[in-house]
Amino acid sequence: MRTRTNLNTIGGWLLAGLAATAMLACKPADEPASTAAAPAEPAPATTATAPATAGSGEPAERAFAWYLEGKTPAGHTRINELGDGKITSDSFIHWNNREWTVKSEVQLDDAGLPVAQRITGISPFQAPIDESFELSQGEASWKTVGSEGGANVDGRAFYLPAEGGALESLGALVRAAAESIDGSVRLLPAGTARAEPVHETTVPTPDGEQALTLYSITGIGFTPQYAWMDEKLHLAALDFRGYLGMVPEGWDPAVLERLGRVQLEQSAAHIEKLSGTLAHPLDGPLLIENVDVVDVESGELLTDHHVLVVDGKIAQVSAEPIDSGEARAVDGQGRTLIPGLWDMHGHFSLEQGVLNVAGGITSVRDIGSVHEQIMELTRRYDSGEVIGPHTYRAGFMDKAGPYASGSVVNDLEEALARVDFYADNGYLQVKLYSSIEPEWVAPIAERAHARGLRVSGHIPAFMSAEQAVRAGYDEIQHINMVFLNFIVGDEGDTRQQIRFTGYGDGAAGIDLDSEEVESFITLLKDNDVTVDATAAIFDTMLSHVPGEPDPTFAAIIDHLPPNVARPMYNPEMVLGENWPESGRRQSQMLKKLHDAGVQLVPGSDSIAAFTIHRELELYAEAGIPNAEVLRIGTLDSARIVGADERTGSIAVGKDADLVLLDGNPLEDMSAIRRAVLVLKGDTAYEPSALYQAMGVKPFVDPVYLGGNERK
Repeated sequence: MRTRTNLNTIGGWLLAGLAATAMLACKPADEPASTAAAPAEPAPATTATAPATAGSGEPAERAFAWYLEGKTPAGHTRINELGDGKITSDSFIHWNNREWTVKSEVQLDDAGLPVAQRITGISPFQAPIDESFELSQGEASWKTVGSEGGANVDGRAFYLPAEGGALESLGALVRAAAESIDGSVRLLPAGTARAEPVHETTVPTPDGEQALTLYSITGIGFTPQYAWMDEKLHLAALDFRGYLGMVPEGWDPAVLERLGRVQLEQSAAHIEKLSGTLAHPLDGPLLIENVDVVDVESGELLTDHHVLVVDGKIAQVSAEPIDSGEARAVDGQGRTLIPGLWDMHGHFSLEQGVLNVAGGITSVRDIGSVHEQIMELTRRYDSGEVIGPHTYRAGFMDKAGPYASGSVVNDLEEALARVDFYADNGYLQVKLYSSIEPEWVAPIAERAHARGLRVSGHIPAFMSAEQAVRAGYDEIQHINMVFLNFIVGDEGDTRQQIRFTGYGDGAAGIDLDSEEVESFITLLKDNDVTVDATAAIFDTMLSHVPGEPDPTFAAIIDHLPPNVARPMYNPEMVLGENWPESGRRQSQMLKKLHDAGVQLVPGSDSIAAFTIHRELELYAEAGIPNAEVLRIGTLDSARIVGADERTGSIAVGKDADLVLLDGNPLEDMSAIRRAVLVLKGDTAYEPSALYQAMGVKPFVDPVYLGGNERK
């Protein structure tokens, strides 16, 4: 599904809005490019002209084109500088059957700061966008679909919209910060943004070489966001992890690959700095004393135990004190030790790695990122250059067409070649998407199984989940795909948003005790089919109302950076009448699947760590015993990727992927949010320090990691 708060890049107003709603896809390195046809879009009415200097009063019109994976047209943006500080923009951006329409008008004062703004449009999931801001005589007021407020303003301040897509504001923000004495500007409603030039380059254009400067913008997300500006400090280009990108009309979109590489290196440099101070390599044994240990195999709590870690491995687990000589000691009194948690539906970025480790997620299955990027991220994580989890990879593919989501193939021959590519490059699984032809599934599955790969994905359009399982699916992504088996069967075009709206409208009417449902669940069990439910994001879809925090993040929203939290009060979809009841059916189905022996695995498909915490809470709220929920989120997930002999439980000889919690998750699942120490093999991390580096208020004080002294 991929929500606003995902994604991905995570946080950051416009940048988060774009990157998070965009489903990351995977484009292998050595394959011929395929082109997906784009849906019809309104034709831009303007062409790029020489930009005017901000505040000059000289009118200027600039037109930009959006591209998917640097080649497939994905929309347009027009920015019009009308003179006297008035700037308008309108954008139409489309991908994967999402259409985002945003219109904005902002009035800047002589200092380039907003004094009035109005943003309207339709979100990618069809919720209304309506935001306004006004500053008059030192009094500021603002209102969105989900929140409103005001403040007294004394001095320079820049209003940061909650809604993404107001691109003229992004350019104005960079100018306002960069042109100040210290490179920063106070934000409304809260925070401070800093804009700093970090890289200069030139790129070829139809009019000759164009100088561009990459600006790092801090204070609007978990980590720096990036924008390419021209020599007059006007917005020139944007790149979001190689998936979505924007350049002026007429430019070769291939330039996005080059700009994206520069951004990746800048992101890596930032995270590397964090790693140098926040990762604590263990130069000797580590002893965790007097700690309660969760045995996820038996479901029991081993009270007052001692765990010795040597060379990144669990060397001893004992009810008796361990004589460890010079081992560094950690007091576990009143705390609980669990295996590192897993996210089985991740979309990687460098920033996500820090959040994952801070939240106790030590292993992540990436479910379809760009091949070159996931390989580079894996290398950096494994080498310790940057902080991040162990990685496991599932490769993505879709059929070229109007609803394709990147990484496309044109025919079955290309699809089979893509399977071979993934097998040759160490992937464990192939993820199919909604435009894949139903008749391709069986031969794809046959080839994948012959190469030792699992097959999973969305259920292709005009195919039922039952048919997909019988054709060779080993795993179904998303709980809505299970329900759609009974709602639309093989007659629904689930490439379109019926896969969301049909689920919301129809799940409420499904009799979970019917013979049809029972028979399907038996089929899943008999074929050892896993369900990657991503229940949290669908719980949000089915229950989020304006003015209330996104249910996935409600428990932690006060800990998030203000400019990350604020958009979470604006729903991404308009609730239908039946949707709350469909949410209750979803919870009941989770329990029913589990009780029948169908393997569930936790997946985020949204902000790292925090979404997994809520996912596991939802399993517990559905009635699955906490001990079994913890096994699902640790050992069971490790088994799915074939890593259960090495990790996933607290046992002698296994890797020391461990999380020390303040509290007991067997009694209160929310305790998984309160990690005080995380071990990933031979490296220790203090979650509170990691969170602070990402602008997140810590949930609990850390343990002491100095020497072998007691706290």
